[in-house]
Amino acid sequence: MRRDRQPVDNGIEIKVYRNKEGKIWGYTVAGHYGERGSSIVCAGVSTLVQTTLKGLGEHLMRMNNISEDNVDELSHYLKYRIAPGDLQVKLTGALDDITDALLETMLIGLYDIYDSCVRENDPDGVHIYEIQQDQEV
Repeated sequence: MRRDRQPVDNGIEIKVYRNKEGKIWGYTVAGHYGERGSSIVCAGVSTLVQTTLKGLGEHLMRMNNISEDNVDELSHYLKYRIAPGDLQVKLTGALDDITDALLETMLIGLYDIYDSCVRENDPDGVHIYEIQQDQEV
C-alpha cells in the first residue's frame, strides 16, 4: 500500500522508513495543519505517533529488562526527538513482531486520517511517504 505524493508547503508530512524486508524501523512527522489548538487532523496524527512511541518504549523496556531506574538504557534500542511540530523516531536494535505490529497499526491509522482529508476535499492536510532505506544503527 503506497500512496506517495509530491511535497507541498503546508500540512503534515509523514515519512515512514522501511528496510529491504519491508519492516518499519523509523518515522518522522513534521508540520502542522489548520488552526493551532483546534485541528482534529493534527490531534489525530499527534495522538497516533506519540502513543506509538510510548508503546515502543514500554515494549522495548520489558523485552530488554530495563527498569524505570535505568530508562537511559532505552536509548540503545530506540532514539527519538520531540519538538513542537517535529517528531523523529528510530529503532536501533533488531526488529521484532511486536514493534512491527505497533508501527503497522500506527500507519493504518495515519492512512485513515489521510483518506478522511481526501474525502473532505482537503488533500493537502496530510502527506505520507513510505521510503525504503537500510536501517541505520
